[in-house]
Amino acid sequence: ELAIVMIIIGLLIGGVLKGQHLITDAQITATVAQIKSIDAATTSFKDQYNGMPGDLLAPTTRLSNCAAAPCSVAGDGDGKVDNAGASITFAAAAAGEQLAYWAQLNAAGLLTGLNPAAANTFWGGNYPSSKINGGGFDIGWNAGNAVITNQSGGVAANVGTGHYLALHGTANAAVGNTAPDAFMTANQAMRIDTKIDDGITNTGTVLAAGVPAGAAGCQSAVAGAYNEAVAGATCSLYIKFQN
Repeated sequence: ELAIVMIIIGLLIGGVLKGQHLITDAQITATVAQIKSIDAATTSFKDQYNGMPGDLLAPTTRLSNCAAAPCSVAGDGDGKVDNAGASITFAAAAAGEQLAYWAQLNAAGLLTGLNPAAANTFWGGNYPSSKINGGGFDIGWNAGNAVITNQSGGVAANVGTGHYLALHGTANAAVGNTAPDAFMTANQAMRIDTKIDDGITNTGTVLAAGVPAGAAGCQSAVAGAYNEAVAGATCSLYIKFQN
């Protein structure tokens, strides 16, 4: 009887662990699909309006349902979500063109799951929440050749010029290097990186951020390697898109 009970317990534990693994797999796959859908929505917006969302000169006259901030905030028309020429380093709360970007995609019917309003400074409000629980997306332009805020093991020469999505844990705030902003495990971050890019923390179009590199970092003491030996949440990501 005891053996039967132990077998049943083992089967239950195995089923729970397998279920958790399947849930994690689904979240990773859904997050990658979400990143690709944001990229596709941006391309569709540019084709339709001949401008970058958030950067439009006169959004209130070109978009319906765009009379209030943050949607109504006009950009400078330079083709970058960069707040009047300033390179966004993700070191502060999003503002200006960064917020208008999401609201204008929403107003154009290209991105759902948002409720843009001046007071809605949370994931699912002005910013899209991620399919991995606890996080969401910011956007910004980076001039390149400089480490972005709180990269883990970042190498300046490997940072390209262009638009980046910051996948991190705290809405309406800077990208941080501690929990809860570093909301993903290194394994989750590595798997997203591998599906989109090269699986290396500090090269390519997906770059690790979060806890500084080292024994407890998102990047391990080995340059370029995600620190999968750490079970806790240590990582955020920067994803270059519109390449």
